[in-house]
Amino acid sequence: MEETVFFNLGNAIAAKRDPKELMKEAQIVKDNRDPLGKLVIVEGEGKDSLILFDLADQEEPSEKTEAFKVKKIIE
Repeated sequence: MEETVFFNLGNAIAAKRDPKELMKEAQIVKDNRDPLGKLVIVEGEGKDSLILFDLADQEEPSEKTEAFKVKKIIE
């Protein structure tokens, strides 16, 4: 079962349709960030693209946030 998380779309680091391209982008971001932080790749309701967020930016459900399904957590 996939986990649902909530993020403000304005906090997205990157969005791509190609999962391989997004993984490359995630690795670049991870190499340039705090090694203790986690990144998460999520899929939105439309499922037309994958979005990269910093897991620390996760929020509680509200009018400002959207629900996403976790596809991968990058530690």
